[in-house]
Amino acid sequence: MGIEISREAIKTAESWIKTAETMLDKKVYNTALYSEEMAVEIALKAVMLAMEIEPPKVHNITEIVETNVLNSDRFPRKYKEETREMTRSLLPELLRSRQISGYTFNYNINQKDLEKLAIKYLEAAQTAVKTCKKVVDCL
Repeated sequence: MGIEISREAIKTAESWIKTAETMLDKKVYNTALYSEEMAVEIALKAVMLAMEIEPPKVHNITEIVETNVLNSDRFPRKYKEETREMTRSLLPELLRSRQISGYTFNYNINQKDLEKLAIKYLEAAQTAVKTCKKVVDCL
């Protein structure tokens, strides 16, 4: 754990964002949406690593971020509300979309619906990764 591994995790989150952008351009919406979720999840885990908190090997990290990250005195106040919103709203929404995006063949999902979701969440995911990178830089 520590700052170096958290910076590597941020690079990974940025790579997931680039994948999402590329997949949107190529009209591969399920992969774009999946990549957006992974970007936010990994960015939040980067913050955890920077705070010396071992991230669990699960996708839904909402509770641990709320309890151990946002309630810590070490967490930069100026990013608290934005990160709380990311944790309470964006991540859960992306997690719900994750199953649909990963298993479109099982759910008979309309491509237009996937496109709308992928477009809807791209900017929020980009912002989330940038915010987490700023938090890591502060720690």
